[in-house]
Amino acid sequence: MAEAEDARTETQAAKTAGPPGVLRDRFTIRSNQPLPDLFTPNAEAYVAEDKRDPNRSLYALICRPDLPPRVTVMRALKGVLSPGIVQLVEWGAMNWAPAGRQCMTVVYERPAGKRLMANLRSEFRRIDEYDIQRRVVEPMVSAIKELTSRGITHRAIRATNLFYMDGAGERLALGDCVSTPAGFDQPLVFETIESGMANPVARGSGTYSDDLYSLGVMLIFLFLGRNPVAHLDDEAILKQKIQQGSYGTLVGDERLPLALIELLRGLLCDDPDQRWDIESLDLWLSGRRLSPLQSRMEKRAARGFPFNGKEYFNCRELAQAMAKNWEAAIPPVLEGKLELWLRRAVEDKERAQVIADVVRMALTGTTDKKVAADLMLCKVLILLDPPAPIRYKGFNAMPDGFGSALAAVVAQKADNRLLVEIILRAVPSLWFEARKAYLPDNSLMEGNFKELKAYLGQTGMGFGLERCLYELNDALPCQSSLLGEDYVVELKELLPALNAAAARRSDTKQVPVDRHIAAFMGARARSDIDRNLQGLSDPEPSKALMALLNLYAVFQYRLGPESLPNLTAWLGALAQPIVNSFHSRDRRKELDKELPKIIRRGSIVEIYNLLDNAEAKDKDVNEFAWAQAQYQAAEEEIKRVKTDSEERADEAERVGKQTAAMIGILIAFVTTTFVVISKVW
Repeated sequence: MAEAEDARTETQAAKTAGPPGVLRDRFTIRSNQPLPDLFTPNAEAYVAEDKRDPNRSLYALICRPDLPPRVTVMRALKGVLSPGIVQLVEWGAMNWAPAGRQCMTVVYERPAGKRLMANLRSEFRRIDEYDIQRRVVEPMVSAIKELTSRGITHRAIRATNLFYMDGAGERLALGDCVSTPAGFDQPLVFETIESGMANPVARGSGTYSDDLYSLGVMLIFLFLGRNPVAHLDDEAILKQKIQQGSYGTLVGDERLPLALIELLRGLLCDDPDQRWDIESLDLWLSGRRLSPLQSRMEKRAARGFPFNGKEYFNCRELAQAMAKNWEAAIPPVLEGKLELWLRRAVEDKERAQVIADVVRMALTGTTDKKVAADLMLCKVLILLDPPAPIRYKGFNAMPDGFGSALAAVVAQKADNRLLVEIILRAVPSLWFEARKAYLPDNSLMEGNFKELKAYLGQTGMGFGLERCLYELNDALPCQSSLLGEDYVVELKELLPALNAAAARRSDTKQVPVDRHIAAFMGARARSDIDRNLQGLSDPEPSKALMALLNLYAVFQYRLGPESLPNLTAWLGALAQPIVNSFHSRDRRKELDKELPKIIRRGSIVEIYNLLDNAEAKDKDVNEFAWAQAQYQAAEEEIKRVKTDSEERADEAERVGKQTAAMIGILIAFVTTTFVVISKVW
């Protein structure tokens, strides 16, 4: 059955094959030669060849584009030689014909043997107690030490990810741990209770203690030669772990050697503070025998709490059930039934009082009742089960797994409103407040979530949900559609990718920036550029473009490359409004003449300096002000002349009238005189 499935997978991969991919100009990935035996749950494997050493046996994993790989871990593991880990040879983005885009690719040393366990239901040759220390425990502990020294975790320790590295079947090593988010590929049986409660994409990197727990589970599989809980589904496994403890669930009635019992009880302890650490393992390996840890089960209530048709006898189990039935859980908590059960059946008056206070605040608060009820239940679940992940309306995440969850939602274009709501309502802070011990990592994450809320409060380019996405995922490639299928992880790769995109653009009016690019720059820049980013949203297009030119000029100056002809042509085509903003006709002609020359040189720095020349701007402003003053003076002179002409006309008319009147009077006087004289005579 498995062989037929592998054959179908290989045939399907061959059908979609295209030309080989080339990584770093050195490794050739054969898309027509899949390796189904080396597939992971979410990455396909292909034959890889090293041009410098053709005899070297390698294979490559092609990561899914919609899941954020662990690039930080790739950087730390590249070239590391450890007996318990398959060597990671190279990694990077590569054009992959079957996907029709660039994909993150990881090249590994190819195991000479097969996978130890094909799937969780298969059986294999068990490793006895005399060999398990030498062949498994020692190399695995060495590997975990190596990882811990580099500040990373594996988070993929499982029997189905263990390979025979030699033909003799002596050396065992762990396979891939970087192609998907931490813990994403892990079956729930290999995860701690807390991590198993979280959504797989949001389990987080965790600590080396999580890896030690997974090692303990794997040792049981290896000693038994099978999966002891193959008959149970994930929900049943988690429920049984909560009720009986991890050791009781996985070992059950199996008879184990005393030394192995001691080891497994230490590694599978459900209390992280009591679980064995590296020092304890070193003591065990050196022959020192420690007292086997006895699992301490949570206190069982005198009577069950009825909820959703079932009864629950401990707080952790009840909290898990309520988290899965969010709306149904709110009424019994608000009605005080949970408080009463804690007081009488569990006899935990302190916790009952704290929950009563939380409920009272929710009922008397001035905020929206539905919002208050949701936050109240979130707090109550944390109080019932403090180590559990953040649980809110069906979304469960470890704090350090929130970023990968957001990245997956954005990449898959799924509904992100719940994640936005969690940030805006400061849900993670409720989880951090419940921590009794101070941990620097928790303090740092809490501060980061507060910054995310501030970013969501700003709607301009460079902020909003996109900024949260890149702040939470420091190795996530830029998701901008302007970049096409280019895989841009670092800021120095942005301008070359935009330069390539400029050659294929069809919309001549599109500005070479969008919300994703702006947010990517804000999160990846080593200095604070938020004030510069705000200029990108200026309502005046010329000012927004100058802000963009400023940013790109700085990045080109600091990170290169020296010439970006396609991108400068793109920006130059949009620069006419800036040229037209100069008042001097001569200056505009000069800019129109100089701009094409700079564009051909591919220098954004020179374009910015040309258009943002402070001396030229001041001269233009001063000359324009002088011209305005001269114009105003001329206008005043014309007005004065016109006014004087009108006044002279009025004066002439008045004098004329007066003269005419005097002449009339004189004529009348003369006439009268002649009449009188004529009568006398």
